[in-house]
Amino acid sequence: MAEPGVRVLGRACDVLDCFTEAAPRLGVADIRSRTGLPATTVARIVSTLQQEGLLVREGDLYRVGLRVLVWSAPARSGSSLLGIAQPFVEQLRDVTGESAGLYVRQGATRVVVVGVMSNHSVVYRSYVGQVLPLHAGAAGKCFMAFDDDALGAALDAGLRRYTDSTVVGRAELDRQLAEVRELGWAYTEGEREAGLNSVAAPVPGFGGRPEAVLAIGGPSFRLDRAAAERVGPIVASTAQAIAARMGHVPAGEHADV
Repeated sequence: MAEPGVRVLGRACDVLDCFTEAAPRLGVADIRSRTGLPATTVARIVSTLQQEGLLVREGDLYRVGLRVLVWSAPARSGSSLLGIAQPFVEQLRDVTGESAGLYVRQGATRVVVVGVMSNHSVVYRSYVGQVLPLHAGAAGKCFMAFDDDALGAALDAGLRRYTDSTVVGRAELDRQLAEVRELGWAYTEGEREAGLNSVAAPVPGFGGRPEAVLAIGGPSFRLDRAAAERVGPIVASTAQAIAARMGHVPAGEHADV
């Protein structure tokens, strides 16, 4: 069992994770609904975060305080992954023509840490900080295929259905993950949003587990299975190139931008 201080810190992080670009202001009831924490616990944590400048109250709603900006600059500067990956993500966008992004895992979710938009008029739109489920979409499949802890976290959280194409059965999920391991990259069709397809590949860290996952997303009329067969190896080689630049795998012919 986690120590009390660790447990409180984890719950405070759960509260802060509720705030997103799509939902920048939330009430206490919203936070309770999203975290599942008791009302008294939410009230205590929110009060503490407000005192520390991490949350700001505006009427009956709260938003993330500007104090977090103090941490964002050193976080980005201190992360070699983000600096190394940015040009590769941009190159992948240019080569495939689709929006590209880099994800890291956070529990049973994946978070966008680098993102660049396609130049097409109809595109997949994401944003840095966006939190998405592991089990729906190609990027999450890559985390689960190569990391048992990621798979366990997703199963514990529950396989929620987002569209008719979302995989919610264990047998089919296991079949897909075996295919991802065989190919080295993943392709999914409309699992999180109808009409949105994605291709992804893991960026292996030390020990082989994904340190991150590189992905592209686009409309189904453009990023269909035939297109995925063409670009899947490109996404995979670009992900390997990022890992090589990080020093996690031997450098190959695609290691330079």
